[in-house]
Amino acid sequence: YRNFCNKLWNATRFVMMNVEGKDCGQDETLPLEYSFVDQWIIGRLQQCETSVTTALDSYRFDLAAQDIYEFIWNEYCDWYLELAKPVLTGDGQDIGSHEIMKRGTRRTLVSVLESVLRLLHPLMPYITEEIWQRIAPLAGTHSETLSLASFPAVDDRLTDIGAEAEIAWVQSFLV
Repeated sequence: YRNFCNKLWNATRFVMMNVEGKDCGQDETLPLEYSFVDQWIIGRLQQCETSVTTALDSYRFDLAAQDIYEFIWNEYCDWYLELAKPVLTGDGQDIGSHEIMKRGTRRTLVSVLESVLRLLHPLMPYITEEIWQRIAPLAGTHSETLSLASFPAVDDRLTDIGAEAEIAWVQSFLV
């Protein structure tokens, strides 16, 4: 799992490089627009949270670890971070609306990573605490330490079937 730790660390560096010193959508009064890619990863996070919670409730730590591993490696890092790059680096034709979408993508980058760190903390406490201390202020989390932060709660309303269908269509061409 050394490679997994390295992947998580590099994903964090990518997120920090793209959000540090920028508007991460913490101000609720400013408009946000989420791309279908953002909506997809938020929905997949809800499904991961459900499966991890179920596994932990039945003391299947192996299944919980596998679910988190698969989500971080295959969905968050391999797909979401790559599909978020055009939004973060593109100029767009309508600068105003593109900035609103960038704000949504930056918020998604930070909030999903922060939630994943809370999910992963019982299994990998040291590296998750180190990363979380850097991500938490950007996510608007006000806990002193990850150990005291609440475990992620599932919100099925955040699952978007349409976004999942769009990503499945994109993946069918790229896989």
